[in-house]
Amino acid sequence: MKILLEDTIPFGRDYLSDVGDVTTYAWQSLAPEKLQGIDILALRSTTKVTPALLAKADKLQFVTTATAGTNHLDKDYLTSANINFNSAAGCNAVAVAEYVLSVLLHAHKAKKLDLNKAKVGIVGAGNVGSALSRILTVLRIEHILCDPPLEESGDTRSFKSLSDIAKCDVITLHVPYVKAGAHPTGQLIDQDFLASLSSDQLLINACRGEVIDEASLLARLQQDNAPTVVLDVFDNEPHVDTSLFDYAWFVTPHIAGHSVEGKVRGTQMIYEQICDIVSAPVNKALGDFLEPTTPVVAKLAHPKAEHLSFDDLVAVFHQVYDISIDDAHTRDTLMAEGTLGTQNNESIGSKFAALRKQYRVRRECSAYVLEVPSSTSRNIQNTLSALGFEVKLA
Repeated sequence: MKILLEDTIPFGRDYLSDVGDVTTYAWQSLAPEKLQGIDILALRSTTKVTPALLAKADKLQFVTTATAGTNHLDKDYLTSANINFNSAAGCNAVAVAEYVLSVLLHAHKAKKLDLNKAKVGIVGAGNVGSALSRILTVLRIEHILCDPPLEESGDTRSFKSLSDIAKCDVITLHVPYVKAGAHPTGQLIDQDFLASLSSDQLLINACRGEVIDEASLLARLQQDNAPTVVLDVFDNEPHVDTSLFDYAWFVTPHIAGHSVEGKVRGTQMIYEQICDIVSAPVNKALGDFLEPTTPVVAKLAHPKAEHLSFDDLVAVFHQVYDISIDDAHTRDTLMAEGTLGTQNNESIGSKFAALRKQYRVRRECSAYVLEVPSSTSRNIQNTLSALGFEVKLA
């Protein structure tokens, strides 16, 4: 079984070398000729699977992407060509949820909101939205879900309307980019929705840039009483409009899901899929490839309290992931061009793409041993454990 593997897939060859005959490729140089004689194509979102790319794929039977998103796959063509396909849906869900948590804790610290009283509206209750909901439940943060497709599918959770979401203190977006059908998400957050928001509200987009009407967003942010906005994604990536940076609170280069665990989990998932295709045993696991981390010391101000305070959580969690570091690096890199908007587009595009490709090592809570004072209450220990930490009394 011949497998063609994109060389940016973490540990891809290590996972698949004993499953089939593996050849790697650089996404920039992939030509249709390289797919001749290939049975399985494994890739990331940098490879666009189109009819033109597959023109000489004479044996291809399976395409899989080690990413949660699938917009880079021409699924209609693959179906018509009888080529099965899959993805690593959900691989980055925890990472994106932790990204949002980092934002919320910054907002609490900056007194932009009080997490003891705030209501969070989650638009999109799939893998990411569900992971975020679990975290918010652990932290006793009130939240509601909006997901019409899931609601119509019979999902038994309680769902609210988008108009209900617009009234929340925090609106966080976690939907796929859907261009057509009963529930398209392109410009879901439109001029009218943005006009309804105020400076007391926080809007986070960590799904797809196309979900927000970006021109209307820029205009709204230049008006009085504008909401606080955090953007990980942009329209027309990687050629982003940097004029938004002057008005957004935090900006990052589409890295919300880019934890080490998220990336390697994607490889694990496609490895298991390919093992199933070739009837090979699954004998490798995520833990075989992850490096141990240095323990994190939790300096809790109120370890004996009944519940973990958000001030204490800020001190702990921002040692693990602090979005302000990514924001500063993004601005330092892209704003070196000045406030250019869409000018010097190629330079901005190449730098944005490089920020994603060369992103720093970031680990999820589950990677860390958290050393807490011996006096820490059982409830606080349980909360930290539920966030993924291995809790150890110091």
